Amino acid sequence: MNDPGEFDINQENIDQMFTYECPDSLNIALIGKTGAGKSSFINAFRGLSNSSSDAAEESVGPNAQLVEIKNSKFSHRIHNSEIEIDINFFDSMGFNDQNDTKIDSFLDKIKSEFKISEFDAIVFVTQGRLSKNELEIARMYESKNVMLFFVYNKIDNYLQDQIRKLTGSFKRNLSLDEQYFKNKEKLDELVQSGINTLCKIIDEQNVFESFLNDMKLYDSKLLKNKNYKDKIIKKSIYLITSNSEDFLNPNYSKDGERLKNEIENHLITAKLNNYNINLLDVFSQRVIRYKKKYLFSNLFNGIKLKVFGNTMVNIIPFLDTLIGNIPYINAISEEELVNELKKNFTRQFGIYELQEKLINEPSSISNNETKINQLKELMKKIQKDEIINNLELLIQNVNNTRSSNIKAKLKDFITKILPSFGIGLANVGDDLIRFLPSISVKIASGLLAILALLTIPLTAAIYFIFLKISFKKILFRYEEYALVIYELLHEND
Repeated sequence: MNDPGEFDINQENIDQMFTYECPDSLNIALIGKTGAGKSSFINAFRGLSNSSSDAAEESVGPNAQLVEIKNSKFSHRIHNSEIEIDINFFDSMGFNDQNDTKIDSFLDKIKSEFKISEFDAIVFVTQGRLSKNELEIARMYESKNVMLFFVYNKIDNYLQDQIRKLTGSFKRNLSLDEQYFKNKEKLDELVQSGINTLCKIIDEQNVFESFLNDMKLYDSKLLKNKNYKDKIIKKSIYLITSNSEDFLNPNYSKDGERLKNEIENHLITAKLNNYNINLLDVFSQRVIRYKKKYLFSNLFNGIKLKVFGNTMVNIIPFLDTLIGNIPYINAISEEELVNELKKNFTRQFGIYELQEKLINEPSSISNNETKINQLKELMKKIQKDEIINNLELLIQNVNNTRSSNIKAKLKDFITKILPSFGIGLANVGDDLIRFLPSISVKIASGLLAILALLTIPLTAAIYFIFLKISFKKILFRYEEYALVIYELLHEND
């Protein structure tokens, strides 16, 4: 076994880094005002009528807000030749504009009762408006890497009301389909106006704040474009009716099939495959946005970091997954390790598989020669990318870090590696304070000068914080490339 304080990156560490537990269920919470149609949505999604014996009970009357935790779970079994998994829907308390229902507290109780570490998705069921309460919850869960679905529900009722306004009455002897097509152009215009209003609310309230902040840091002008931001928001909105008979009716429940397909197929497949990405899949855009955080948390998901005989709790538990006192099983060169890491990162973001197709079967991607050439140029750019190629500096630094020279290596990190990533000490003050509250920004900025005064455990802790920041920068660059490639592949979608 290695000496205390010796850290290695080796093939076994890399294998551990990209290993995950296989989930047995998908857990989705529903949030919405009283009468928004949460229960009927659960029933329609499962193909049940509201009167079915296994149906979620619709809440009506003065006690409509009350939902018992133990009765909030409704399971939907997906079973075929490739997948066998439960989708668990959790119905939350209804609320109205006057009450002060603590939905976030209710969701925490659900997670505690059913031993759920975190929901995989939150479905907000609305009839066109989102309350302050809902928007706060949406922001909170988006920052925690939970996928959000905004369901504009009961569109059939809305269309009936608009038909009455347009024609003077809704004729009971004619179907909604018939009357919709007679007034299709005007009705579609009204519906689109409602969607635009919902998009504006989500945008103005910064629901996707964490992702939009990332967008500002991208180099690509394409990803900084307001139209791109608007498209991201619009794709999170689903126009449906929770009437089980019409849930998949494409005429007016326009996104029922898309929503069902994205949850039953794409979201489940993404979770079962560790959120690995197929860039040719339209849904992959949503997965890309979560992949970096998901992968990053897996890189640093331990509980304790042992440094030179000392235990530092909740610092940077990188030891469990990447850097550990694990002997070399099959020693390989640093160059091979770097290449293996790059291959794994490109595979995680769907870039590796696409590159293989470009080489061996470009027609399976597109018959557009211009698009194929643009993709090939992007692949060359990734291979030459300075930030990604700094991975070699990281590996060299990590694999040569022993207790006898940890301070020298931290100095090397400060003077060479951080600048190569475009990171100055002034940019890492918040990270140091978050994990080491006793260190101030002023001390962080003067870290090089006081390095000799730091204890070995503290030096090692700071070192791992810098290591974490550097790996995040690399993952950020892979994410940006994946998003740019996606846009090129699906530019007409």
